Amino acid sequence: MIPALLLLLALPCVLPAVPMSGTGWGAAQGKAATDNRVSRAGKPALRVASDGKDALVFSAPVSLTIGKPYELSGWLRAEGVTVTDRGRSPIATGAMLQMASMPFDVHSTSLGGTRDWERLSLRFVATRAQDRILLSVGRGGSFQGKAWFSEVSVDDAPDAGPWPIPQAVKKLGPAYRYPHGGWICLHIEGEPYERGYQHGSLMAREIESYIDRCAASLESKAKRPAGAAGASPPTPCSCAASTKKSSPR
Repeated sequence: MIPALLLLLALPCVLPAVPMSGTGWGAAQGKAATDNRVSRAGKPALRVASDGKDALVFSAPVSLTIGKPYELSGWLRAEGVTVTDRGRSPIATGAMLQMASMPFDVHSTSLGGTRDWERLSLRFVATRAQDRILLSVGRGGSFQGKAWFSEVSVDDAPDAGPWPIPQAVKKLGPAYRYPHGGWICLHIEGEPYERGYQHGSLMAREIESYIDRCAASLESKAKRPAGAAGASPPTPCSCAASTKKSSPR
């Protein structure tokens, strides 16, 4: 028998608000239910807990306009949220907001521990006419504790002037880079040699740091005695550079 919680509304939600109660939310993983004992500003909250894995809770479909900027926002409260990673990429994250169509690494601020209500937000440009809001906790691993979400909505993005701000952008011909949410957004274009030169020039400091980390990792492994327990030949460094590349336009 399929729990009623897994049922999602077939009709698109009306922007901007997505009610946190009723059958508009469904847990693909984890457990989610309206908690009438916890509310914010008099509005009910959706409690998300673990069933031994991570928790992924989807909203009913939301209608969007492709190419239009929006802001996903909501309020989060956490109680003893601790995340256990699976020892592989992607690294597990805390409680956060996303859109279902987004890559795993595009999300709002990720929170854990115990904390009172905090507002989360994420600006994005719609890439499809219909999407779903995704509430996730411990994504990519498992977690303990509970998280409550309230007043989650998708609104037209406020006019905050040019973004990214010009002072944060570094350019090299048609290529450029800028920071965003802890990531480096990198755009390169042209023929293979041109793209490689642009990548190396704009990411020179990060590439050098990455090589240093790999060298330190390989050196520590090489110094272990050959017959030591668990000793193994050095392997290529598996560090992942925190870089996003945009496709040539």
